[in-house]
Amino acid sequence: MTTIDLADQPPAGTTTEAIGSAPPRRRNAVAAAKDYLKAAPAFVWALALIILPNFVLLLNSLWKNDFGTVTKSFTLENYIELFQSEVYRTLFWRTLLTALTASLIATVIAYISAVVVVRYFGRYKLMVAILVVVPLLISYLMRIFAWKIILGEHGILVGALGDAVPKNILYSQWSVILTLTYVAIPYVFLSVFVALERIPPHIAEAAGDCGASPWKTFWTVLWPLSRGGAAVGFAIAFVLTFGDYVTPAMVGGLSGTMLGSIVLQEFGIANNWPMGSAVGVVVILSGLVVLGVISLFARTEARFD
Repeated sequence: MTTIDLADQPPAGTTTEAIGSAPPRRRNAVAAAKDYLKAAPAFVWALALIILPNFVLLLNSLWKNDFGTVTKSFTLENYIELFQSEVYRTLFWRTLLTALTASLIATVIAYISAVVVVRYFGRYKLMVAILVVVPLLISYLMRIFAWKIILGEHGILVGALGDAVPKNILYSQWSVILTLTYVAIPYVFLSVFVALERIPPHIAEAAGDCGASPWKTFWTVLWPLSRGGAAVGFAIAFVLTFGDYVTPAMVGGLSGTMLGSIVLQEFGIANNWPMGSAVGVVVILSGLVVLGVISLFARTEARFD
């Protein structure tokens, strides 16, 4: 009589071939190591160009400036002076308001433009989308300088609209908002265009066949599916505008000064690197908070197959 040891038998539902083909732990470790090795360039890139520079910036902000000489002794005087100064607080809120306003206007204009292009231009929509982003091929400084000419006291805008436009619109906060809006529109347009292009046309047609009005179709179908693209575009526009210093310097003047210009001055003329670093850290942390709030709206509420 043969005795069968049940402890040596494979579990129910498994075969000898399945057991023999199961990868050993060593093979899994080697595969995991290969995956980490493939991702190593990205980690090195992030460490060298993102984490390390920001760490140095934070470290510099904790040092002390003695009449142009940086003393490597840790202190919070820079942050205390930053938050107690009425000038810095005013510039911070002006910068935040300017960036949010320009990003919001750019998102609205770009979203409407993208909807029109996707729905009404048919096979020519890709060509029109390329035309929208053509200004990105032109130098950033040239585009800003063009707006300086347009908004000048004897510029194109005043010449075309006359007294309907204030002659002192240049070198003001509104000129900065207008120029930053123009700069951000192509980036937001691309993000929204891609999101709308992924939505099958028959979904909106089905909503219309079910009796939904155009507004209800947009609010219940198109917007939930494209809201993520609009949020990403808004985030890109905010990042571009919140830390900008070229536009305020060229078209803003004293009334349009933003924190980016202060950072440039602290690292340049003032030769106060610790204070400039502290302002930079505040700008980065404030931007991250705003981007965190924006990410809550980037989640798509609907799915389609």
